[in-house]
Amino acid sequence: MTHPVDPEVARAHADVVDLFRRSPGALNEVCRAARDRLGAMPVIDPYDSRTWNSYALITADIETLLGYLREAGVPSSEPVNFRSLLIRVLYYLYLSEKSQTGVLLAELVHSDWELRLGPSHTSTIDVTERLAACVHAQGESDGARTLFERVLELRSERFGDNAPDTLLAACNLGSCLNQLGEYRAAFGLNKGTAERCRQQLGKDHETTIATTENLAASLFGRGWYRTALSLYQDSHQRRRRVSGEDALATLDTEASIAITLDRLGRHKAAQAVNAGLLPRFERVAGKEYSGTRDTRMRLVSNLRALGRHEEAEEVHGGIPKYGSRTPGAGQGAARQVFAWQRLNPRGEGESH
Repeated sequence: MTHPVDPEVARAHADVVDLFRRSPGALNEVCRAARDRLGAMPVIDPYDSRTWNSYALITADIETLLGYLREAGVPSSEPVNFRSLLIRVLYYLYLSEKSQTGVLLAELVHSDWELRLGPSHTSTIDVTERLAACVHAQGESDGARTLFERVLELRSERFGDNAPDTLLAACNLGSCLNQLGEYRAAFGLNKGTAERCRQQLGKDHETTIATTENLAASLFGRGWYRTALSLYQDSHQRRRRVSGEDALATLDTEASIAITLDRLGRHKAAQAVNAGLLPRFERVAGKEYSGTRDTRMRLVSNLRALGRHEEAEEVHGGIPKYGSRTPGAGQGAARQVFAWQRLNPRGEGESH
């Protein structure tokens, strides 16, 4: 389903275009006016895929405007609502699998904010985290690890080890270690982080749920599939309650359940999960979304394992017999963790 652009976003876009077309002022004055107009838009949620067409238009405006801001010497680091908008755009780019653009924008913004705000400013740390997530989504896990470690260090120094944003940073690093296949180190970090999250944030906090899923992925990577399945199932129930039945994070956790069931040889149970999951992924994020494609591949694999070859061909005729993705491996699974920092109305993290 194609969702319309939010009317407030469309109006802001038209106003910015009009500013550059008609304003008689100097470039720096026009840039400030355009920056402030975009920053004044109402906050829309980048976690909701129904807003992605709106964010696509915002991103196009931001890409153009950042070039002009740089040319005119106008900072992108002020006002605060424009900083918050940029962070939300970077969340959108990661979530919607446009991380290549996310890396380019995050690097540009990071260099400006590091110079103007300093490397330990909360917004600079936030954009470093967004850069790390997009770098990771590009398959550069070693580079992402260095960035995530830096974010964790800075937040620990600024907020303390048990602050919400620090725990999120530890959660992200734990996921990155899973992606690198360092399951023993990841297990130790994720186990400790999960315990601290439960104590400090509660069992239903999104960072607690994400860290629990990281721990499940570490267990999966070490071959402890039954324990991993139990954790995934518990997290799925919490996801449904906290985020909703069809939130992307909920669907991703359900996909991890299907993968683990398949690894345990429970092909019929995995097939049932994937059969229910496929139309929901298509409805929420579209047929070309990685979660949708991966679920289709898993469903075909399940059907073939059950000897139901004609049904497998009906799901996706002629698809090769691929194996299922390991939970915690690849961009789809990473989305569970790196995306889930809820923003307050200013678009900033909880510890600020």
